[in-house]
Amino acid sequence: MNKTELIDKIAQNTGLEKTKVARIINTFLDVVTESLASHEAVTLIGFGTFKVRRRQARKGVNPQTRKEMTIPATDVPVISFGESLKQSVAKKKKLKTFASAIKDNSKSGGKSSGGGKKAPAKKAPVKKAPAKKKK
Repeated sequence: MNKTELIDKIAQNTGLEKTKVARIINTFLDVVTESLASHEAVTLIGFGTFKVRRRQARKGVNPQTRKEMTIPATDVPVISFGESLKQSVAKKKKLKTFASAIKDNSKSGGKSSGGGKKAPAKKAPVKKAPAKKKK
């Protein structure tokens, strides 16, 4: 799936206009890029963490000349994926959609229950109406 297909799919699933979705996706990419440029990690719970890792200087060989050379140290962007995403890709666990997770989270006032599953609701005892007296 490329960026255009992603925008189409999101627009279809949300009912938003493609231009608005494109603007949101582009803004997301800009914000992540700016954060990584300032060496700030971006964590999306359940999906993964974007961060910058320092790659140390090392010795290498130029494949054309076979001469030994020093490869300078550099900063590289990396992403480490969340456990639930890894498990869903490995088909060990059905992926709960992030959209439904947001809905569930907003219903609970934004607070996580910690366990992931809600306890079954307890039913109130049924009150019986008093029996009618015969005249």
